Amino acid sequence: MLEIRAIQGDTGLAVAVYAVDTFASDSYRVVEPTRADSAPPSARVALRLFAQTSIKGYQADSGTVTLERSGAGQVSGSLEARARSVLNGEQIRLSGKFQGVAVTPQERGCTREPPDTSEDAERLDEQVD
Repeated sequence: MLEIRAIQGDTGLAVAVYAVDTFASDSYRVVEPTRADSAPPSARVALRLFAQTSIKGYQADSGTVTLERSGAGQVSGSLEARARSVLNGEQIRLSGKFQGVAVTPQERGCTREPPDTSEDAERLDEQVD
């Protein structure tokens, strides 16, 4: 899965792209969130907006996400989608472009904490030896 997130203030957009094997420059059909991971190649799109008096969440149910890969480990592309409110079914249209997004592998598992340089840590090391 390739995940692209864009956040500005309290507004956020997330795009998840599911490829069959590897990600290629291609168009990915936007499907409902419950179907996306079981129907590759496909994409999911979600949007969170903060209005004056409420938070509005939308999930896309149709449209297209187009990806273009560059040799420098970056992706660019566009999206056109129809989304529905998760609260009341209100429909909106989403469209946008992104470029030069760096692709980085997800870190899995636990990561090491930086070593403690205090005297207690030095004493513990001596006891372990």
